[in-house]
Amino acid sequence: MTPLRKPPHVNAVLLVLILGLIAFILYIYFFVNPGQVVSILSKTNLAIYAGAFIAYLLYALCSSLVWQRLLNSLSVKITKRKAFIFTWVGLFFEATVPQLGWSGEVSKTYLLTKDSNAPAGKIGASVVGQKIFTMTLTVVALSTGLGLVLLKYSLPIMAILIVGLVLALSILTLGVVFYVSFKPTATKTLLNWTIKIALFFRKSWNTQNFRSKAEELLENFHLGIEQLKRKPKALIQPIGFAVLGFIFEVSVVFITFAALGQPVPVDVVLIVFTLTGTLQTVGVTVFGFPELIMTLTFTALYIDPAVSVSVALLTRVVNLWFRLIVSYLALQWAGIKIIRQTSKR
Repeated sequence: MTPLRKPPHVNAVLLVLILGLIAFILYIYFFVNPGQVVSILSKTNLAIYAGAFIAYLLYALCSSLVWQRLLNSLSVKITKRKAFIFTWVGLFFEATVPQLGWSGEVSKTYLLTKDSNAPAGKIGASVVGQKIFTMTLTVVALSTGLGLVLLKYSLPIMAILIVGLVLALSILTLGVVFYVSFKPTATKTLLNWTIKIALFFRKSWNTQNFRSKAEELLENFHLGIEQLKRKPKALIQPIGFAVLGFIFEVSVVFITFAALGQPVPVDVVLIVFTLTGTLQTVGVTVFGFPELIMTLTFTALYIDPAVSVSVALLTRVVNLWFRLIVSYLALQWAGIKIIRQTSKR
């Protein structure tokens, strides 16, 4: 029996990650004094830096509470502990799976569907609702950061255009998610397009079973969205936790600046944080490109190159490597629990 070959897209992803790592190393070698970077890193206040790890844990906790409160509003019961574990599993897939920014939501929906008897459509409504909160906060933060930077600095027109383009795309994406979520006819049209495209490649496919299941899922999804709309007071707590979680997540960068003994530029951090966050929408989140983009953006906004590299490295230790370790453990725990529950049924 011949061994299975790796899918081509896996090799492509590895190539992208390797190229990103090489680009980051070359940038440090040619444009930054490595000795200065080492000197800055050696002065890191570890007591302050430990606060970055705590802040990231609190961000994950707030994210799980947003989801749990939304699920409760939809009469889907889930314990705080389970919501916390499944949220970490979502963070694992966001960091490792090339996707369009939805792997975390899909993984949480799948896990809770397997773990409970709740309709997948309602669970999907909860994760989409949470995604809307997150995207809205990102747009607000990027807009605020851009406004503050324009008031404080004289930026090249190209830099302004790039940030403006990212902001416009973020607003457009948020608008599309809103439209599709609140318009059942839009999702029905997307379903019809999907089936037509699939039939183009597989003409003998019987679509009846797929269509009936998809329509049932979409019906439950829109019922969930309508249920959330009818309970605006029930959204106060989730929105509050979403805002608090965003503050904890962005504070990782603020704390890193403080740990290095550097001034903390609020406007710059808001722009760099939201710009690098958009890399998740194309799945480029592992070592290499995010660090390079973060470093280049900080430098373009008048932060010392050596400080920029140091902040990028220390920030990624928290929101990548620490995240991967904790989320992988959560993935193993969730997988074992679900296997045990499935075997009992």
